[in-house]
Amino acid sequence: MLLLSGLTIAQAQSYSSLVEIAQRWADVTIRDVDDGSLPTMLQAFDRTWHTAPVKDVLGVLSQGKTRCVLDEDTGYIVQYDEENGYVELEEDGTDNPYMQACYWQRPEGHRLFAIMLGAPVDPDMEVLCCYDFDSKTRTLVPEASIPVGLPALPEDARRSHELPHRGNEMMVTEHHEEEVIEYLFAWDGTKPVLSATKTQCYDCAMIVDDEYVYPVPSETGEPTITDFVDVCFGNGMVLPELLGDVRYAWHRYRMSKWLPANTTFLLDKRSGYMRFEKTWAGGSRSEVEMCYWNCSDSRHKLVAESIVTYDEDGRYACMQYDGYTFYVYDAQTKTMKQAPLSDIVSGDFAVLENIQSVVLSLPRTGKDIEVKHYAPSGVQTLKLVWDGNKFLMK
Repeated sequence: MLLLSGLTIAQAQSYSSLVEIAQRWADVTIRDVDDGSLPTMLQAFDRTWHTAPVKDVLGVLSQGKTRCVLDEDTGYIVQYDEENGYVELEEDGTDNPYMQACYWQRPEGHRLFAIMLGAPVDPDMEVLCCYDFDSKTRTLVPEASIPVGLPALPEDARRSHELPHRGNEMMVTEHHEEEVIEYLFAWDGTKPVLSATKTQCYDCAMIVDDEYVYPVPSETGEPTITDFVDVCFGNGMVLPELLGDVRYAWHRYRMSKWLPANTTFLLDKRSGYMRFEKTWAGGSRSEVEMCYWNCSDSRHKLVAESIVTYDEDGRYACMQYDGYTFYVYDAQTKTMKQAPLSDIVSGDFAVLENIQSVVLSLPRTGKDIEVKHYAPSGVQTLKLVWDGNKFLMK
């Protein structure tokens, strides 16, 4: 258990607003910082810039806890990783953290301490404060130029920050009216420096010949399961309910952070497979899978997505988002579009058309798809066998 000797929490100090902190933090050196541990630097910051989120976090740490749900209804939760020097406070399952803090190790015993404070409403803003900790002078000296390489913020945009939990890379996401820009910062030994930029649209679909076509950007030119998951769950769109849960878990997974409670996320890049699973209150369970196949013509790939929900007794429940979708990716146009069953399945596939009675289990290994048909007479197990271009129903 974590022991924080001498850690005390301010009681009567008035709160500093985010606007005030944003305007003044870079001009104020914080003194009398006893050591470079994350709780101590947080406490020193709180003495100067007192906020409810930091107060809540310090209250949890003073009890020796590493994880604490402050509100069961909203999932208002504090999580602390002493080994990696990271702490956060957020509402479980949302994209709006209220506080993150971490530090990087610098040469000659210095540390770069970063704290992000945010609020989703009134005002909708985030403030990132970065400091150099010097153990000799016991000070936190502001460094307003960090992160390095971030362009000026346009008036019609807002930013959110992802400090590193495991590893050293941080991300800044810029939300515009029609697109999202992700800035990735790599650690150069003394500071995070802009290393990559990725632009995503809110609605990536284009209409070509009365069909929706989705661009599939890829850094290497050859898309992987990561790129296909990004198109379906990682773009700038606000996805509803279960789909939003997948998007949020995917984002957290990419940043090597804790996943929301009762969820798992697996990405097997080598096998071209993704799996998300969530257990709901009451015991029902949703599973989301994605995978792809390389076609023998070396130009096309077949991409599949399957969503299945089982009730508390393990029976197929067929909820709102349940079902499956196939896409065909074209390497020449670098796009994919939804494919009808007649284009990808040979033989009698009529059973697949009743989506309320069919479950597809996508393969992590191998090429074939297991099909379960929930008929009145019982469950029938079938198979879609891959031949290099299409499936044969067996």
